[in-house]
Amino acid sequence: MSRTMWILAALLAGVAIATIYQSESGDLERPWAECKENLVTQMISGACTPRTGGLRAPANEEGAGSPAEPATDDGVTRVDRGN
Repeated sequence: MSRTMWILAALLAGVAIATIYQSESGDLERPWAECKENLVTQMISGACTPRTGGLRAPANEEGAGSPAEPATDDGVTRVDRGN
């Protein structure tokens, strides 16, 4: 194999090992996975429809979890739209 192929093989092996380690450790938070929309749609529009039901602001949005967003009996935080 040529030198380029060895470098490519080493990079692929590194990515495979990192992926396996990441999935086994379970320490990574994935707040974007709680939304029905894909990540690109979340980044562009800021919309997040939770998979568990109800309405809430995306986790990365500033002010999420503030007192203006009261928690309901079911534990889901709903955004107060002023209605």
